[in-house]
Amino acid sequence: MGKPMADYVKLPKLDEYKEWFKDFADLHREDGILQVTWKTNDGPMYWSGMAHRAMSQLTRTLSMDHENEIIIFTHYGEDWMIESDPNGWETYTQERFNHQYFDDTNLIKNMVFDLDVPTIGAMPGSGFHWDSAMLCDITLMAEDTRIEVPHAQGGLVPGDGMGLMFQHYLGTKRGNYYMMSSRQVNAQQMLEWGMASEVLPKGKVLNRAWEIARMLKVMPYENRCIMSDLAKRPLQKLIVDNLKLHTVSEQYATMIQIDKGDLGDPEAPQQDEKYISRVNAWRYDSEVDNMMKPQTAESWLNMPKLAHEYFEKKGIEKE
Repeated sequence: MGKPMADYVKLPKLDEYKEWFKDFADLHREDGILQVTWKTNDGPMYWSGMAHRAMSQLTRTLSMDHENEIIIFTHYGEDWMIESDPNGWETYTQERFNHQYFDDTNLIKNMVFDLDVPTIGAMPGSGFHWDSAMLCDITLMAEDTRIEVPHAQGGLVPGDGMGLMFQHYLGTKRGNYYMMSSRQVNAQQMLEWGMASEVLPKGKVLNRAWEIARMLKVMPYENRCIMSDLAKRPLQKLIVDNLKLHTVSEQYATMIQIDKGDLGDPEAPQQDEKYISRVNAWRYDSEVDNMMKPQTAESWLNMPKLAHEYFEKKGIEKE
């Protein structure tokens, strides 16, 4: 057999790219099963423009390593992402187009178009920007999990993909209602409405994800990859038909508010991104059920005040 004129391009291996993303994810692979644990440095992930971009960059990088045969996406600690980096959005205004046009789209798109292997989302608890867990072929969650689409309460058009997924998974009318009201849904509702595959006791989600991954490993490699493509087809069609319109709509609406001078702090008609996410520790506290109730103008307007009182009581300082 003759020698090819040029060899395969040498792409990075796990040991190399795990260093690239070490501030945002722990990567552990065993028998072809890769566990991605979202984080910031050595603790839970704090939402920021940098984390926003890193998530889509990582999924694309993982797709080029064929040693990743099955991928589990989870989060550090007992919850999904809750906190926001108070200084993590300082470059957002200069990079607004890149963040809202490219990053918002790629965060969603790469999960279902780049990853050609089975994916399992393992949510240990409540949190926001749950995209990577819900876009997996199979989604597991702890029994105390609550999620929402928070944008509308902060005056922002929910166009980053979470609202679209609510419409898809919950049905148009129910999805519209929860998207437009920022009301939370719990794990049992998500199971009944088709957004969760299994609901498990607290602390058991990740073990179950590994059980399912090892089960899938029994199948021939080629067949489970093809099966995963079939699993992704409904979301692929949804994304092709709708996602770019959603992301551009959020961006366009934001630019209108900037032009009007109406984007800013919690008192502004549209809150800046960092102010919407800064109250999540209150929204997702197990002792707070405000967001599970039907929302009103009063509940929306009182949210910053109630969150501030909560932080004072807990001795939490927020910038």
